[in-house]
Amino acid sequence: MDDIRIGLDFGTHQTKICIQRVPDEGHGVPEYEFFKFSDQNGGEQFFLPSVVQINKDDTLSYGYVDPKDEKPGMPLPKLEAVKRYDASGINEAAESLYAKYAQTDVVDQESMKALVEMLTKKVELDNATYDERVASARANFEDEMAEYNRNRNLFRYFKQASFAEYPWESDLDPNLLCVWYLTYVIFLLEDIFPEGFALNMGVPTDDKTFNQKRELGTRILASAIYLVEEVYCHDLRKFLNEKLDDLKRKTELMDFSEDLKEEYRINIFPEAYVSLIGLTSRGKLSEGMSLNADIGGGTTDISFFIVNKGIPKIYRYWSIPRGLNYIAEQSGFNYAEGGFELKAHDDVVKKYNKKKEGLGYDLVMELLAQLRTYTKIPKSNLRNALQNRIVVYNGGGSTYSALTTEIYHFSDVKIANSDLWTEEIIHDRSKVIKLANLLTTAFGLSVAESDNEVTLCDFDTLFAKTGSESGDGERQEIDKDVC
Repeated sequence: MDDIRIGLDFGTHQTKICIQRVPDEGHGVPEYEFFKFSDQNGGEQFFLPSVVQINKDDTLSYGYVDPKDEKPGMPLPKLEAVKRYDASGINEAAESLYAKYAQTDVVDQESMKALVEMLTKKVELDNATYDERVASARANFEDEMAEYNRNRNLFRYFKQASFAEYPWESDLDPNLLCVWYLTYVIFLLEDIFPEGFALNMGVPTDDKTFNQKRELGTRILASAIYLVEEVYCHDLRKFLNEKLDDLKRKTELMDFSEDLKEEYRINIFPEAYVSLIGLTSRGKLSEGMSLNADIGGGTTDISFFIVNKGIPKIYRYWSIPRGLNYIAEQSGFNYAEGGFELKAHDDVVKKYNKKKEGLGYDLVMELLAQLRTYTKIPKSNLRNALQNRIVVYNGGGSTYSALTTEIYHFSDVKIANSDLWTEEIIHDRSKVIKLANLLTTAFGLSVAESDNEVTLCDFDTLFAKTGSESGDGERQEIDKDVC
């Protein structure tokens, strides 16, 4: 029997799945396959939209939903049109008003002049408040849109609301939406792999919040598996026919325990960690200090690591609660509408890149502090060693050149591509190689074995091999290909 491990990249915008299949009960050569989802037209896609819709009959749809079936909410708000007045027709307007209200056929030129001046002043005053009126109309529209979204029955970004800092405006608990969406995904997987499988899922987190996010991810996945196995008894049709109120009544977020995690064969990994695994296996990155940046819809997950003899050692990982959604919303549009490169405002993109740059600066300052503490090596040596170090990008944001910038001293920018998978046995290779930068995290999740292995190396070990001084008392240099 084959050993099946599922890499479940549950994303803010879309979900990707990579299956690792190891023959001979886990003793053979691993093979990899990316799960194909069926869209509304019967086509095969490697992505499932992270969307849940309440239908007109109070059932729910997932992924590729039919907008015509959405349960109606409040009417879509419209932005009030604000006019800028044109002064070129004031004389004609004055003559029209004079003719309408004057009681004589003789035109009083002084009265006409006063009327023209009055109308001119009114136009000037109205135009002076144009920007204010536009801002007021926009504010009213945004308030109405917020109310509209609170009452909509099409849900996105629930994953980001559960695991990252994203304001949630619906009364429906985003954790429940995560459970139901993942229940649907597990039903699809179970149909292909009825013999069972292990599930590895990534979450946006940093090293300080990982345990908390690990517990929440386990609870959500375990609750989804429980619905599949115990509540709906492996009957997808029964699940899809369930009404919302009954679904809420039957869904309970399970309590976390290590036993529960082991029973359901669940592992939860930091997204910054697993995207790195696919990049560093089999010596795919050069030795030395590097950054990996996974730009997703809701977050940007970054890890600082060193490759030493082909093995990555992770020293820090972060999750910035800013991604493609943030840039789109700050630029005044919805990412789902498309046209990101044309619509994203330059100042918003610069602000986003500055956030990454600040993180790189803080990292280097921390490295310099460790260098002073544990060695007598001049700080200029570290700066030299950091010059032109690698930052490798993956995720949806890596397709936009404006976002894949240098991060402080990490200036050798690389994009994850098909070169990563030259040695692996991958089904449908010709179809997936052009999507490599989007599928890296799913692949890394399928390779990862246990979340108990997610450990950080201490910074005080980073320069340990250099020592404080060489045997003859002279200062040593930092080897760029080691550090």
